[in-house]
Amino acid sequence: NEVFRLNVKFDVDYEQIRKLEESMKRIPNESERVINDTLHDFGVRTAVEEITRLMPVSDRNKQHAKNSKWHTADLNNLSFTIKTRGGATNRLGSFGYLIFPEEGRGSSNPLEQRFARDGMKYATPKILKKIEEKLINKIDEVL
Repeated sequence: NEVFRLNVKFDVDYEQIRKLEESMKRIPNESERVINDTLHDFGVRTAVEEITRLMPVSDRNKQHAKNSKWHTADLNNLSFTIKTRGGATNRLGSFGYLIFPEEGRGSSNPLEQRFARDGMKYATPKILKKIEEKLINKIDEVL
């Protein structure tokens, strides 16, 4: 399994971050659990969906990663790691373009496709918004 970690850059409104921080301070004993639950369920699902949506499908008659379970996920405290099931293109059932998942290219396709990086760019704002919603819901529930 190849591990990829993407450093996704996006613009975040400082005021939104400040409000999120204030929300977390209001429920200090609950914030970490809420964030972990959201990341490990919605976060992983959203990241995988967005990456998969952008995966290419060739016109060759073969199995494609886009139509299979191409990933596994490790759940960590306040994070998750998505691992690909890429491998050598000469192995049956292997998805060569997942060998270098950040670039989306393998031994048979030297062109970069960037579907993992772009998928995370789409997923990250959705995940952050969901975390904010879940924290606000928990604040309303607790207070």
